[in-house]
Amino acid sequence: MAPTVSRERLLLGASTITLSLTSLAGASATVLAWIGPVHRPLDMVIPPVMTALFLVLLAMLLRWPHRVGLIMRVALAAALAALVAPAWFYTWQASVTPGLRLVDIYPPVASLLLILMVTAMIYLPTREGVAIVVAGWLLVALPVLVYLFAHPQEMRTPRGADLLMTYGPVFVLFLVLLPVQRKLTARIQHLVSEQVQMEAMVNRDPLTRIYNRRFCQLVLQDLLTRKIPAGVIMFDLDRFKAINDTYGHPVGDRVLQRVAQRCQELLRKNECLARWGGEEFLVVVPDVDATALPALAERLRTSIAELSIEPVSLVSASVGIARMIDGDTADALLQRVDEALYRAKKQGGNVVSA
Repeated sequence: MAPTVSRERLLLGASTITLSLTSLAGASATVLAWIGPVHRPLDMVIPPVMTALFLVLLAMLLRWPHRVGLIMRVALAAALAALVAPAWFYTWQASVTPGLRLVDIYPPVASLLLILMVTAMIYLPTREGVAIVVAGWLLVALPVLVYLFAHPQEMRTPRGADLLMTYGPVFVLFLVLLPVQRKLTARIQHLVSEQVQMEAMVNRDPLTRIYNRRFCQLVLQDLLTRKIPAGVIMFDLDRFKAINDTYGHPVGDRVLQRVAQRCQELLRKNECLARWGGEEFLVVVPDVDATALPALAERLRTSIAELSIEPVSLVSASVGIARMIDGDTADALLQRVDEALYRAKKQGGNVVSA
């Protein structure tokens, strides 16, 4: 099918990239720590542990993409802990060790705090995001700033000035920009929601809320263009005119809605069910073989026949099926399935024909 790219899909893609790059960064930091002239305990432990953790989280994300929110929360919490540990350990070590300067031993992780905060504001609701931002600054930036103000000679070094700017004015600027970022995000989400609603109006049948003929034709053409093996199922409700004539159009509309709902429940997300016209429906089934297509058509026929829709005594459908062949066009495939449906009608209805 050709669905709109949703915010969930974008978030999943961004999360996959984020965890991949973070794992790569952790692996690089691990190598640099091991080949460096001085082996400090935290530098030897935190990067490899974080690399392993992010690789596990990446594997979990690929296995359970619907848990992206929980997985990214764990990643954010772990990243925050990985920044808090060196901030407190190295400031303490520099404070109690004569001749040891923080600017010489503090790892190059200052910019990672800003990245962590941006990520938190993207993945978390406003209150949670703000809580992470404030906690990050208090636990990571504040001890470093307190140390620098207590040691002005280090604050005047290039490294000290860099830490002061990153954890001070830059952070304040970040806090000022956060509300703007939130408003822009909310506006973008509103526009995306409006786009989804407009596409639903264009692509959905107003009565049954399943796809309409136009959208189903686009899906079918897309499968043909990409040469993805597919099949089509066309079914037509038997004696539907008699239902309208006997019970009235409101009952006929309810029959169409119940049939569409029941069939939709039997189909996978990548299978397109559309109201083709009147009481006629079409299902486009990608990646289907010669055995599965008739089995699915039979399940649809049986399910329709089992529906109980008062006051109609019986609802049934004639079903035709056709599979895509090499060199097929949409018109040729639809013509074959229409002919199969006609043969099912000729047999008296409530039957599947190929």
